[in-house]
Amino acid sequence: MPTLVTRFDITGTSSEVPAARRTIVEKTRAWGVALDDDTACTVGVVASELVTNAVVHTTGAVTISLYHQPGRLLIDVLDTSSDAPLAHEAGVEEEHGRGMGLVGTLAARTGWQHVERGKRVWAEIALPKPPPTPACCCPAPVLRGAIGTVRPPRAAAAFP
Repeated sequence: MPTLVTRFDITGTSSEVPAARRTIVEKTRAWGVALDDDTACTVGVVASELVTNAVVHTTGAVTISLYHQPGRLLIDVLDTSSDAPLAHEAGVEEEHGRGMGLVGTLAARTGWQHVERGKRVWAEIALPKPPPTPACCCPAPVLRGAIGTVRPPRAAAAFP
């Protein structure tokens, strides 16, 4: 199956994070992925953390790309900062600093790379695989019609 891709830009403000998260989950469902509640939550949390990091630690537009193949979703966030994303141990009383740790825990794989005008941070999430396609794709009425016309075989001659 080919990779399904979509991209969208946000201006880079924190008020856009909830809408970006919803767009990512909705687009994944629009591709026909049957997201259970846990997987939808995982996609939403990972999306929120990646997008939030981009808008909090950079200035300017942020480009979000989604890549889907059966069984996996890649969320890719491009921002204007060349600073590496950092995962660190947040203290019990700290309100910030857990985002990349959450992404690392929830995602099957994650990474980042420098690009010409900033960096790209990505996370791959395991998705439920679609059920296998049945070998016979005939509609039920066609099958019923065919079965209705089949006659039982005549009695065969006895074996010698």
